[in-house]
Amino acid sequence: MEAAGQVSSAFNIGVFKEPRGFIKILEFVLSIFAFATTTSHDTSTTFTVLNCDSDNKTHKYVYEYGYPYDLESVCKDVCGKQVCFLSGSKSSAEFYVFVGVIVFLYCLGALVLYIFFDDFYRRNTRVIIADFVISIVLTLLWIIGSSAWASGVSDVKMYTDPVDGGLFTKERIPECAADTKACTVDSLGNFASLNVSLIFGFLNFLVWVGNLWFLYKETPWFKVQAKPPTEPGQHSPITGNVY
Repeated sequence: MEAAGQVSSAFNIGVFKEPRGFIKILEFVLSIFAFATTTSHDTSTTFTVLNCDSDNKTHKYVYEYGYPYDLESVCKDVCGKQVCFLSGSKSSAEFYVFVGVIVFLYCLGALVLYIFFDDFYRRNTRVIIADFVISIVLTLLWIIGSSAWASGVSDVKMYTDPVDGGLFTKERIPECAADTKACTVDSLGNFASLNVSLIFGFLNFLVWVGNLWFLYKETPWFKVQAKPPTEPGQHSPITGNVY
């Protein structure tokens, strides 16, 4: 009961009026949007092949794919031959989602610390410094993850296009290479969700960069620099000595 009372008395909703509080809420929400728009995406590429094995028929093929975009495992039996996409973006997609989930969990933990243990946070210099240093690392992860995922999205768009992705070649689908009019692309994937996920990724990076300044102001390094110099003849506020 005593411990519960101490936690209750330490409850501080006013932290959301401070930059480190309401920005953390923003970072929490943006991280969810970043990985949710990536993992929830699925789409398909459709194309038709005319005259497979000289049968004078039209054959329609639908390649469905989504997160984690291991496109090399997306295969179809096209004209009696197993045909797969040439490359994917599994590693960059999973790393990007990993960053988003890690940031989500850290923001959740930081908010609990700010709300219920604000006095402990303000009194403990090591915790303040740790918060600042971890935030620097997460900021770097956002720019690295977002840049890698931007390249990954570009690869997904290219390799799921039968023409640019190399499906309509002699090695993959000979019928398409022999007669360009024999194969037509009916529809390409819809990548609006992935474009949005990229926007959220770089937006997260910008928000975290801005947040670093406010976290730095909480550190003892900033407070030492911000302390006004002691003029000759004045008492030191710390030692009481006269200079």
